[in-house]
Formats: sequence, C-alpha cells, structure tokens
Amino acid sequence: MLSASAHKFNGPKGIGFLYIRKGTKILPYVDGGAQESRYRAGTENIASIVGMVTALKENCINLTRNMAHTQSLEHKLLEALYTLHIPFVHNGGDNTLPGLLSLSFAGADGEAILHRMDLMGISISTGSACDSVNTEISHVLKAININESLAKGTVRISLGKYNTEEDVHAIVTALKKILSP
Repeated sequence: MLSASAHKFNGPKGIGFLYIRKGTKILPYVDGGAQESRYRAGTENIASIVGMVTALKENCINLTRNMAHTQSLEHKLLEALYTLHIPFVHNGGDNTLPGLLSLSFAGADGEAILHRMDLMGISISTGSACDSVNTEISHVLKAININESLAKGTVRISLGKYNTEEDVHAIVTALKKILSP
C-alpha cells in the first residue's frame, strides 16, 4: 500500500490518496455507504480531488527539474554554513530526499532556534516529521544514535520548488545571528 497527502506535493490540504495493491485485504474504514466499493461512507470532495490530481501531474512532469532545484538550494545552504564556520552535523548521510535537511547544532536548543527563526519570519521544525507537538528527542534521532547534546539542537529545514536563493540566504543569516556567540 501507499498513502500520500496532497499537501506534500503542493496540492490542497485535507485530501490524499491510498493505493492498495490488487488482492490486498482491508476492512471498510466507515460502515454505511457504498462509496469506494463499500470501503467507506461519505461524499467525495471533488474539488480537492481535482486539485490533488492536478498537483500530482504537475509535480510528476517536473520531477527532475524540481529535484535539481531543491538539491541546488540544499547545497548552497550547507556550503554557506561551512563558509561561515557555523559548526553543525548534517544528519542522514548522502542518500536523503532533496531539500529535506536535518541539522544538529551541538549545545544549542532546537526549540529556541525554531522560535527565534519564527520571529524572523522563517518556518522550520524540530524533532521528527511525525511529531511536531512533542518536544522530547524524537525516536528517529534516537534510532540513528545521535548523542543527546546534538539531538536537542536538531532542526529540520524543508526546501521546495518555490524556495529561492534569497530564502537560503535568509535562513543562513538567521542561523548565524542565532548561533553566533
């Protein structure tokens, strides 16, 4: 099976799709209706479905270009941090999704970085993508054995097809201001 949320590929929020391989047994989600071959009840949100399909098609057509763009921005961000001598650890190795950065700053507080960046108009995250409310060290960071000092100073930065080099410059400038002694 494969589930996808449309907002992850620039579609409308609140809609997604579930691919189920033929022959996979599942139970109905909600009883009472005949929609989706009796797997759920309720009326489909046609406008959101059309928006989702349109976004998915556009992103599939432009996948190579979008990936190259986000990889370029990611490279520029990392190079700028190195050039400014801002010490950090880039988590996840070389085989990661383009534009998704997990950066750890030893001795820093990820929550404090997040809030200061927010005050500067820059949205980032801490912890794992699955848990934006819990401020504990994420199970993902624990699983890759990051020491506690680095884990507490970990932030996630997401870059996408609509981000620019100016956005990267703003992120790096903000991090320099926040992390400089």
